[in-house]
Amino acid sequence: MTQTAIVTGGGRGLGAAIAARLASDGMKVIVADLDEAAARATSDEIRAAGYTSEWETCDVTQEGEVAALVESVVERHGSLHHLVASAAIETRAKLADTTDDDWNQILDVNLKGPFLCMKHAIPRIAASGGGSIVLMGSVLGFIGQPSYSAYCASKGALANLMKQASIEHAAEGVRVNLVSPSATDTGLFLRMAESTGNPDAIIDMVIRNNPMQRLGTGDEIAATVSFLCSPGAAYLSGAVIPLDGGMAARRIV
Repeated sequence: MTQTAIVTGGGRGLGAAIAARLASDGMKVIVADLDEAAARATSDEIRAAGYTSEWETCDVTQEGEVAALVESVVERHGSLHHLVASAAIETRAKLADTTDDDWNQILDVNLKGPFLCMKHAIPRIAASGGGSIVLMGSVLGFIGQPSYSAYCASKGALANLMKQASIEHAAEGVRVNLVSPSATDTGLFLRMAESTGNPDAIIDMVIRNNPMQRLGTGDEIAATVSFLCSPGAAYLSGAVIPLDGGMAARRIV
């Protein structure tokens, strides 16, 4: 039976890379994104490559939209097996300079969004015979980074939310894990670097401070998510997978 997966934030960056990889694994992939044009473009690219994909718009901070997304997928395909919660935002500001609006927006997208997605997807995944949920975290959920107070807080809380979901729903056959990347060659990091006006300097600095002396790649992140959604990970739940080139290992003492 062909499995069905929803990838939120799938219109660009790591979400798009993950959606393409799961589709190449033979899944029906629903690309969900707030940006309709991005969701449509990613889905079109997947179909052009010969795989199965659909797109839907969804604001993950709105429970009604999340519920409608999940129910629409199950109604069309009869089941749901996997959810990848990749929608995320960040802002660059020290704690004392972070506005109330920025704090609320980041916690809404990065923490409330995955909560709502799991709340509505877990019963459907369980009813489909079980499957996998992958939350996209960050190395900054486990180490501090100046000027990223709200982002670090959201990703740290997401790790504990993942653990809670994993133990509450393990008996239903729903596995929940968190992938924790450092800076990669696609997604939020590159957009942040470009916003500084000197992206090459930011990228060089990050590379110098990574034990592997390079950025991660979108393909590497997607391959790990693919594994977590595969039978090879059937007994793996409640885990944080650090895809950071050894960065967190070096800095945690």
